[in-house]
Amino acid sequence: MIKKYSRLVDLFKFFLLLTIIYALFIFYLSSQSDISSHAGFLKKQYFREFLDLFNVLELDIINKLSSIAYSNYDKILHFIEYIVLGALLYLTMYYSPGSFTRKYAAVFALIIGVLFAISDEIHQSFVSGRSSSVFDLIADSTGVALAVVTMYAIFMIRGFMKH
Repeated sequence: MIKKYSRLVDLFKFFLLLTIIYALFIFYLSSQSDISSHAGFLKKQYFREFLDLFNVLELDIINKLSSIAYSNYDKILHFIEYIVLGALLYLTMYYSPGSFTRKYAAVFALIIGVLFAISDEIHQSFVSGRSSSVFDLIADSTGVALAVVTMYAIFMIRGFMKH
């Protein structure tokens, strides 16, 4: 029992550290007035080239979806960024030494993730060259929610398979 608790605490510390580092990374990105100069690998033309790979399939729906994705490029980046945060928050709460926190890991992860997204948008409103956006907040919150629901489902399935 003590060994299991010790492993739980170690996992909690590990995921807590990863979550803090990742949250600081998001804060850093939000502090940049021109994010494109710091994220060359995320340039829009690379995204377009990636989406063009699907044109070979010659499916009209794929072309329409890739066009929508291209025109909402920044929202997709927000969404992906917060999927990672949501997963890390869930893992941190799930491996918490506190049984109440573990029991409601999904709820805590969702609340903390959305509150962080709100604070991030407020923070961006004070950075020159940046602005806050309700649509960014929606993309952020949707990313957190998708990650939390997915992680919850994975852990539920894993739990059922153990028994």
